[in-house]
Amino acid sequence: MEEKRQGLSSFALKRVAVISMIIDHVGSIFIRGMLEPLKVDGVIGVGPGSPQWVRWAFLGREVCEILGSIAFPIFCFLMAEGFIHTRDRKKYTLRMLLFALLSEVPFDLAHYHTFFRLSLQNVMFTLTVSLLTLMALDWAERRAGESKGLYWALTAVITAAGMTLAYLIRGEYVFLGVLTVALLYLLRDKGKLRLLSLVPLLVASPWILLAVPFLLAYNGSRGKGSKWFFYVFYPVHFLALVALAQLAAGLVTA
Repeated sequence: MEEKRQGLSSFALKRVAVISMIIDHVGSIFIRGMLEPLKVDGVIGVGPGSPQWVRWAFLGREVCEILGSIAFPIFCFLMAEGFIHTRDRKKYTLRMLLFALLSEVPFDLAHYHTFFRLSLQNVMFTLTVSLLTLMALDWAERRAGESKGLYWALTAVITAAGMTLAYLIRGEYVFLGVLTVALLYLLRDKGKLRLLSLVPLLVASPWILLAVPFLLAYNGSRGKGSKWFFYVFYPVHFLALVALAQLAAGLVTA
């Protein structure tokens, strides 16, 4: 039986990340979809004559974007932790890839109103490439042995290759996600300094720093929860938000 510890377990962190992700997508999918009927010349804007509820909707989108910035840094951290502690790294990676494929249609419906589009892929593709990169980094550690020069050369080449693959696939956060997960793995023995790995994500948003207090509260335990919940919830929540956005848009135009 796992001993209770003060702080947040990995499952508790995952719950925080999921709540943050939902908030983010409420803004980017539901509120955006609700405002879609008000689009003029392809643009949704707020003008002097805009109803008060539209102004509140735009403010809500901004708040959702800020609070939604907490999710991805935590997911990156959990990827590195999951890779370190999982009993079967190949199954872990294949499971992520499977649900990346299953989530792509719901993702495209939510963001592009079409069943398939190559502009940007869902975040699970980024996380899958990150796990592949970590598998290669683990091989490099064993291959290099006591040779520090060889180790750092292989590490640099592998990380660059992972970032390039992520860029070509164009998953969310592209190469920034892979770089962050790789750094979290490479600095796994550096204590709190490990969180400096999040610096690359500041390019995407300064609000990712809101995730730091939660990560500092991590107690190193697994906690209680279902490992399958997020995999199933991720594609399903896209479909739910699309349906709710369409319903809200219908009420706006009624």
